[in-house]
Amino acid sequence: MTVQLAPVPDHAPLPTGFRAGGVHCGLKKGGQLDLGLLLADRAVDAAAIYTTNQLVGAHVHLCREHLQKSRGKVRAVLVNARNANCATGEQGIADARQCCVALAKMLGCPTEQVLMASTGPIGAPLPTGRILGNLDALLGAVSQDGAMAFARAIMTTDTYPKAVHHHAAAGAVTGFAKGSGMIHPNMATMLGFLLTDGSTTGPAMADLLRRVADRSFHRTTVDGDTSPNDTLMLLAGSTSSTSGATLEQTLTRVSQSLARTIAADGEGATRLVTVQVRGARSESEAAAVGRVVATSPLVKTAVAGRDPNWGRILSAAGRAGVRFPAEHARVWVGPADVYSGGRPHPENEPLAHRHLVDDVEVVLGVDLAVGDGAADVWTCDLTADYVQINADYRS
Repeated sequence: MTVQLAPVPDHAPLPTGFRAGGVHCGLKKGGQLDLGLLLADRAVDAAAIYTTNQLVGAHVHLCREHLQKSRGKVRAVLVNARNANCATGEQGIADARQCCVALAKMLGCPTEQVLMASTGPIGAPLPTGRILGNLDALLGAVSQDGAMAFARAIMTTDTYPKAVHHHAAAGAVTGFAKGSGMIHPNMATMLGFLLTDGSTTGPAMADLLRRVADRSFHRTTVDGDTSPNDTLMLLAGSTSSTSGATLEQTLTRVSQSLARTIAADGEGATRLVTVQVRGARSESEAAAVGRVVATSPLVKTAVAGRDPNWGRILSAAGRAGVRFPAEHARVWVGPADVYSGGRPHPENEPLAHRHLVDDVEVVLGVDLAVGDGAADVWTCDLTADYVQINADYRS
């Protein structure tokens, strides 16, 4: 069973000044799209944040270098699926650079204005020949209507493409993400891309991106594993008057929608789980507790078994490193109060069970009773299908 929050759109608009597309270059089986391109009509302002894993994909090294050399200007982002180009040494960086050099030559822009991102199994050499041999076709495929082709091209074990568009009164944001497993972001998600015609530049842009990630992708977990290729990019065309708080709100809204979709599409998932933490001293403490609860295999398997096991929820909260009086805490599952006033409420567990059985979007909550801080974290249940998918991932 796949948890799908909304029908996959046939079309997602792009902000003014951007085009996108995808082609098949031979990395995936069956002719599936596996090479994507985001293209700006001119060099635009950009910022990125990356994985905190000590193992880092080749594209992370190259993106850092290019953004520094270009002073945060980007013309194109090339993305391949089915090969992470990670743990491939200096050759992996050279291979990614070769792809960027070739694309920059075709576009007539400096090499450092081209970024690349890769996703897929770790350890195999990047098949540069297949990528280079399809750049002409890829450039021919990009258009203002190519958003969904790009979203499909960057998928790995995702069961559907992830693209969200929101047009605010003063501008537009379109976001893309891929991710289904190895999801426990310490910066963003496996791969994420935000495009806007709003205005933001320089250090303020990087700060903005991190604030957005902290309230969205940083609150998503599928399995507690952080990818070595995690990358989130923001490209701003600055062609509209969208700025300041308005732009941040729109970017956050789009990013939270993508984060929820990633959790819903977690490998083997049958339930999207929202962990609500309330009554913390601060938002950051609430988020920290939420991430521990959301990552707990015992909590996640209880949801898979439709068991409203409040003890697992409270125990996970209690080991998150945040002080709170457990005897004053409250725990709920959907509409049912299952623990409060220092005692469980078994009479409410049938209602909690029905929530887990009937609803594909379920809620687990805990109130720490020490303040006004609150945060939501998104995850999914942990099923036998997750084990099967990852046991066969490279075969």
